[in-house]
Amino acid sequence: MGFEKLTLLNRHVVRSAGLFAVLCIILATYWPSLSSGALFMDDKFYLEAPEVRNPSWASMKTFFGEVLNPSVVKGYYQPLALTSIMVDFLDPMAGKDLRPFHRTSLILHTINVALISVLLYLLFGNWLISCLVGLLYGVHPLNADVVLWVAERKAVLSTFFALLTMLLYLLYVRHMDQTRHRNWKLYGASLLMYVCAVLSKPTAVPVAALLLVLDYWPLLRLSRNALLEKIPFFIICGFAAIVSIISQTRSFDAGNVVMMHSFYIPFVVAYSIGLYLFKTIWPTGIVYDYPFPQPFSCTNPELLMCVTGAAAVFVTIAFSARRTRVWLAIGLFFFIAISPALGVIRFTSSVVSNRFMYLPMVGLLLPLCWSLNRLWDKDTGAWKVSYTRAALVGTTTVLVIGCACATRTYESKWSDTLTLLQYYLSRSPNDWKLHTRLGNEWIERGNYGTAIDEFAKAVHLNPEWAENHLNLGRALFTIGSFQDAQMAFSAALGLTPNDWRGHELLGLTLVQQNYFEDGLKELETAAQLAPNQAEVHCAIANILIRQGKPDEAVKEYKETLRINPHFREAKNALDSISLTHP
Repeated sequence: MGFEKLTLLNRHVVRSAGLFAVLCIILATYWPSLSSGALFMDDKFYLEAPEVRNPSWASMKTFFGEVLNPSVVKGYYQPLALTSIMVDFLDPMAGKDLRPFHRTSLILHTINVALISVLLYLLFGNWLISCLVGLLYGVHPLNADVVLWVAERKAVLSTFFALLTMLLYLLYVRHMDQTRHRNWKLYGASLLMYVCAVLSKPTAVPVAALLLVLDYWPLLRLSRNALLEKIPFFIICGFAAIVSIISQTRSFDAGNVVMMHSFYIPFVVAYSIGLYLFKTIWPTGIVYDYPFPQPFSCTNPELLMCVTGAAAVFVTIAFSARRTRVWLAIGLFFFIAISPALGVIRFTSSVVSNRFMYLPMVGLLLPLCWSLNRLWDKDTGAWKVSYTRAALVGTTTVLVIGCACATRTYESKWSDTLTLLQYYLSRSPNDWKLHTRLGNEWIERGNYGTAIDEFAKAVHLNPEWAENHLNLGRALFTIGSFQDAQMAFSAALGLTPNDWRGHELLGLTLVQQNYFEDGLKELETAAQLAPNQAEVHCAIANILIRQGKPDEAVKEYKETLRINPHFREAKNALDSISLTHP
């Protein structure tokens, strides 16, 4: 008995040592990320939000209370992700650099690799293969964005809870198989983790269906009872889906949520799946996302290749379903997991993005681990088992090294924002969004001339986006090129005539050219469109003063202070008027 216990202990020690080695390799691969300084919309979406920067129970109440119309980060409901970023601000270093945020994301990613390794082991029973496959996932370049990009905390956090959901459900199933009794604690814990997953990011909504896929294969227990077990999961799934659609519609980009035309759906889905699979197998030319190929038709070789590849996969899965459940289950797992990111209901201009693969890639690990397990004990006579195992370990090791090197190379681009944006533009020179972001970065660095060049490129690439004209106009206004700025603001208003910002900026530009009456009309229009913008009323008052109308100016200054009692310019102006016009 003592010998059996010692053997079991040794086995646990070896397994723990193997997993520890895997996690050390993950940490070593991503260690430079701790000093990465690049910001990629992180400040806009998270780091500049006052509720996030000032940790408090009141902030948490705001995160969780704004269900259908989030204001802290406009978009879908994600209170746990916001709370996670807020907690990082408890570290005094958080206000100085990004290390606390990268540290938390790296820890979560490392834990996710451990959870995947354990999940694969419980499903297929080979610890070494499970750890190697988990390691391959951990260092894969497509997964680098969720560690390096602070704004993608929601993805790594949501996947953490999704993996716990599946792992606890698997333990619940194993316990029931062994004892014939249900462990409601494990079931309840799995359900709770699912709630946490969808509260982190709604792309975890399909996890409820993924549990059914696991029941189909490899658990082989799909039945009426298994369906009944999922009812609480699907109730949460339904509520989360409704909340996500409503909150995104109400708060993101003025409700800019578009349903894709039915004619394009098959092509977009096939292209997206084809490109995801290709980038997973051959992860080169990594960028943050991949826009529609132009032209978007079967005459485009890129589109044709992806659609053909995806169609081949679908046909292969359909034919294999007659002989085995494996490939149908894997196809369903991947398709269900990736479905929120396929763009059928469009919330963003992105078609394919690396970060969307973080959870779906787990589905691709299942057939890999299953296949390696089948080969592990393969003996063909001339090719002995030991040779087979050595070949499997060697091949997987080479893949891990290749992925780790590619991830390190990509990671080096995140040293600072300018380096990252210039790298992305070297890969996607026609991405107008990147030119806009690079222009904003040059503004931050005080290089207005180069910023104007980047904004002009964005306007040229997408002249129908009013924000591009506003960005160009602001930069031109800053350097005193008022006539060119006037043309840019007029172009923006031609696209969005009810944008108060355009009217305000055009009014200020006209005033700089001494067109006071025209400038005043534009500012008054801005005040009508946005009556609670204190700076607009203050600008109107300043013009009235210059026109010798102090009484009317006083009304505008008072309105400014009503909106913002701390508006110093309006206070000083009122004090000056009271001295000169008692």
